[in-house]
Amino acid sequence: MKKDIRQVTLPVIILLIVTMITVGCTRKDNFAGNHWSDVTPITAIADSFKLGFSFSKPDTVSGSESYLLCGEAEGINCITVMRFTGLSDTMTVIGQPVLKLVASRCSNSAKTAVELSFHKLQTNWAADSTFLIQDADIVPLSIPHCEVDTVHTAGDTLLINLPPAVIQNWQTANVTGFNLAVKMESPGWIEFKSTELGYGPKLTFDYQLSGSTDTLTYNQTAVLDSYRYTGTQPATESDRWKLKNLLPQRIYARFTLPEFKDKEGNILPPDEVKWLTVNKAELVLFIKDTNYYNNHLASFYPFNVTAANIPTAPVQLALSDLESIDNTVTSYKKAAENDSVKINITPIVQGFTSGKLQNKGIVLVNTNELSNFGNLEFWHFSNAPAGKKPYVKIYYTTPMFED
Repeated sequence: MKKDIRQVTLPVIILLIVTMITVGCTRKDNFAGNHWSDVTPITAIADSFKLGFSFSKPDTVSGSESYLLCGEAEGINCITVMRFTGLSDTMTVIGQPVLKLVASRCSNSAKTAVELSFHKLQTNWAADSTFLIQDADIVPLSIPHCEVDTVHTAGDTLLINLPPAVIQNWQTANVTGFNLAVKMESPGWIEFKSTELGYGPKLTFDYQLSGSTDTLTYNQTAVLDSYRYTGTQPATESDRWKLKNLLPQRIYARFTLPEFKDKEGNILPPDEVKWLTVNKAELVLFIKDTNYYNNHLASFYPFNVTAANIPTAPVQLALSDLESIDNTVTSYKKAAENDSVKINITPIVQGFTSGKLQNKGIVLVNTNELSNFGNLEFWHFSNAPAGKKPYVKIYYTTPMFED
């Protein structure tokens, strides 16, 4: 005998309602908030900073960077290097060999061309340890310098004619492949796309093998490309907030949480603060200098500091002192002279309020470290003019407990 569908459905509906009520109640171990929180958001401003400084992070290129850097900026000098293989030992080069480089960006603040020179690299090297390359192994080639006036935002292709004799005599004893280096002979810098982006250096020439009249074409992308950089590691700066991609600099900031209040303006006691829901928290920094990012995108990532001791003075923090809380990345592209950047630090502040994280500060990192000549400076709280002082803006909702 079939039951009436209403007899089956009614108990199910009642069970669902009971379940929703039970699940919706505040649990004492749920610091992230719940459906019983007051849905009206309240705003709090944290503008009291205990400590803030810039510190450097010694590092080497990985060999998998998207761009090949060449030139000098802020005392750091870069040389682009590349390797081609598959050249024949018994070939005769005919025609005009051409090296193709795809430039992505170039410094021309003085509206003068940058000047590139080309060299044979006479040593074995690895893309992730280019710091081992010695200047004595970089031998100039008799090639006219290449001048670059500007580079289109979408990139420009440079075609460099190489003397046939350079390719004909490509070999170096006990060295793998044909290795080239590109140096800057004028003030300024240039960035080339690497093989990681699919636009790496390419070498093209026609040749004939010994004993044959057939013309063959060598048309290959570098099997290895990277860059070497040299420079002095920046000192830790107590009154400056600067992100720098070469000899990377990072920013440390530690602020005091504000007083949290309910809708009536009553200050929440600590045992209630840990129950509030941080809907959104933003670290607002004002741009002081950003010539590089006038037309290019910058991306930042915040880390929670987990060092054994809370920093009380500028110090160099290691990777082991940092913790990733969330995969939130903040992007920035200059739109006006008085730009500010709002960095999402919601999960970190939620951890501070709940007591799950100890407030030892945060570290801000540019996601483009070692990938370009970019740098970006923010106004520091100790010397920022009116209207440019940093702060943290927190949107939160307070919990509603059952009586």
